[in-house]
Amino acid sequence: MTLLARRRAHGAGMAAAGAARRRALVAGAAAAALAVVVAAGTIAFALLEGTTSPPPPPPPAPATPTGTAYVDGISDQNVAYWNGDVWSGGPPASPFARFIAGALVSGTPAPLRYARYVVAYDVMCDTAGPAYATFESWLADVEQIGLRPDVAFWYGDFDGNRCASLPLIPTSAAEYNGTAGGGAVAAFLARFPQVTTIEPWNEPNDGRGPDVPAPRAAAFWLAVARDDCATRSCDAVIAGDFSDATRNLVHYERRYVAALDGAQALDWGIHPYAAVNHERERTLLEFEAGLPNPAADRVWYTEVGAFYCTPKQNRQRGYTDAQLQALQERRAHYLVTTLMQYPFAPVHVFYYEFMYKNDLPGPCATDDSALYAPAGRGAPLQYQSRAAVQDILPFASPPVALPAPAPGASIFYARVDWRAWRDGWRATRLRGPG
Repeated sequence: MTLLARRRAHGAGMAAAGAARRRALVAGAAAAALAVVVAAGTIAFALLEGTTSPPPPPPPAPATPTGTAYVDGISDQNVAYWNGDVWSGGPPASPFARFIAGALVSGTPAPLRYARYVVAYDVMCDTAGPAYATFESWLADVEQIGLRPDVAFWYGDFDGNRCASLPLIPTSAAEYNGTAGGGAVAAFLARFPQVTTIEPWNEPNDGRGPDVPAPRAAAFWLAVARDDCATRSCDAVIAGDFSDATRNLVHYERRYVAALDGAQALDWGIHPYAAVNHERERTLLEFEAGLPNPAADRVWYTEVGAFYCTPKQNRQRGYTDAQLQALQERRAHYLVTTLMQYPFAPVHVFYYEFMYKNDLPGPCATDDSALYAPAGRGAPLQYQSRAAVQDILPFASPPVALPAPAPGASIFYARVDWRAWRDGWRATRLRGPG
């Protein structure tokens, strides 16, 4: 069955089940702007525009929920660098990766299913460079763990990629896609047929750069969904992939949807960092109310994390580890118990990130949302969970030290050293890869 046929069949089946939920979302967004105030027997109407008051409680949940019941994916660039190793398939050299495979992918009632990675759209132009080598290692790693790869494309020069023949941001869909033998997206998808879940552009509305105009970002989605997936297997081509932490979300989404010109985009991505870390539903309500077919569209939280520390909340500013863990756990709890419950029903949720790289704690300068932290540099068999694990991964067993892998199990790339999403485009603080 083609992607278009699956999209149509799914839309028909989802319409009835999703209509009540979406009506509640739209009603909730409207209620956030207009409320009825009853006082002393007098009915007055007050406009609540611009306030932080939450919408009224939604109607009772339907008997059959349509979303995932738990976090089912990893959004993590560091898989190949967990515990300091770079490994590529085979017996996992990383003890943390073996813990993930043994405790969170198999032998659990809530197994992880997906792993997400962000790669330069023109990475095929520089196959001798570090970005391509790291992606190949990541892909082998997550397949060995037992996860399905989900790949999001981003700007050129990302992650050490270099391509003199293509611009940092493609100026057209033709330049973005290229040909199967070229250096852009079509060549990537031809080279890696096992990648069947695709995000044509990561956070095009970022607000701090590099941004992509909404009509052009929509054209990227059309290039993959209509052109590339006409000749290859595609399980999902995720539209949008927006950040909710920017002021342009509503306006950008409206222009993006209009540029699709009626094309049926079943799957939509959102990165609800603001909703989670400010513990407010508003951005998600606005996003879902703006979807082109609210009764049938499926929402993916393709990247989301609860912050352990930020540039303003960290140990250098007087917070203790216990306080930071408590803050992260509260935010993680809000994600699971509010933003993954009715009237929200994300079909998949990918958490960023599981653990930072090279036996180092995540940098607070870029907002650390890791669930696990190394116990200490130079102790690769030791890692510890943070309190938020109980919410995000409730079935996770306590991490245990595993025996060292057999000699030769690791494959090292001496020059490959992914750095924390910081480059000429990214001079301000970041949330993560999105």
